[in-house]
Amino acid sequence: MDELEAVNMLLRLIGSSPVNSLETAHPDAKNAKVTLDRVRKQTQRKSWWFNSDYNLVLEADTKGFVAVPKQYTSVTFKEPYYIERSGRVYDKVNQTSKIGKDVETYLCIQILDWDNLPDVVQDYCAYSAAVQFIRDELEDPSKSKELKEDAAKAFVDMKNQDLTENKYNMFNKARVRRARVGVRPYGMTNRVLFTE
Repeated sequence: MDELEAVNMLLRLIGSSPVNSLETAHPDAKNAKVTLDRVRKQTQRKSWWFNSDYNLVLEADTKGFVAVPKQYTSVTFKEPYYIERSGRVYDKVNQTSKIGKDVETYLCIQILDWDNLPDVVQDYCAYSAAVQFIRDELEDPSKSKELKEDAAKAFVDMKNQDLTENKYNMFNKARVRRARVGVRPYGMTNRVLFTE
């Protein structure tokens, strides 16, 4: 579904006529677009398979500053004392933005436009926006309840897709790998656990 279809879905729910363009002056259409954008951004604050980049290297400029690209809303660095501040990497220990070297990231999260979202995410955003839009515009609890159920189903579909794409596996965790090679956890290698 494209963004215009999602906006028209919200308008249909409140009994308003559909629009032909997102640039219309129709006040309900503007409110629907604002609600849809808000839900789209809220959904993407979390790391999902479609909006996450791993192990990027941010390069220092000639003055020693490392800029964080604007498309990333959240950056997790490999060094725990680096954070993002004012669009640059900031060293909390030395209290400076002048890093002087390239910085490795662990995870970078970006907010994508509507057209770049996978279909299951678009569906979830549309139904979640519908719940909020009905709450704000109509205050109809029965219609809101039905839409919450649809949003919950869309969220399950989105989580399933995330699990499939990321290929999560409990055997990839460090603690499980140590246990599988015979190293006992918690430093209890030579202790007797039970005595009679």
